[in-house]
Amino acid sequence: MRRQIIPLACLLLLWTFTAYVKCQAATLTPQIKVEEQPEGIKLTCPDGYNFTKDGESGNSLTLVYEDEFTGEYICKKGDAEELIYVKFRTCDNCIELDPTAAVGIAVGDLVATILIGVAVYLIFSQPRTAVTSVTSHKKRSDRQHLIPGGGNSNDVYQGLKGRPTDAYDVLNHRR
Repeated sequence: MRRQIIPLACLLLLWTFTAYVKCQAATLTPQIKVEEQPEGIKLTCPDGYNFTKDGESGNSLTLVYEDEFTGEYICKKGDAEELIYVKFRTCDNCIELDPTAAVGIAVGDLVATILIGVAVYLIFSQPRTAVTSVTSHKKRSDRQHLIPGGGNSNDVYQGLKGRPTDAYDVLNHRR
């Protein structure tokens, strides 16, 4: 058992050290510096590298916040290249929402909700006596029993007198 663990531990240790060396080597490559400015951004190439764009070359490049400056920018030094992709998304018809406007919208929504609630309450809290007195004298058929038959005058359904009950006893016969 020990003979199997020792090679695995050595392999894990070797892999850990190579990953550390690889990470160290990756950070040594020169990188393009990006600085934020009030009207845009400023890209700066590492030492010895230059941007080449539209026939002009230089160590730094200032880009304004506009969609036309979206694209890939390359710093070159001989055959070595460093590249960065810049994406600008501008909003031409946007409205800035300040705290005062946000509070105004919230208060207006609250007032409208309260007004609708009060209106609904006032409409439905009316006494219903006026409505029932108008409908009680409409037609004679409203007071007349639609199903003739004996029994109580309050009966709504007709009884099963004289009808076969076999249709209703299906559940009892299944047992």
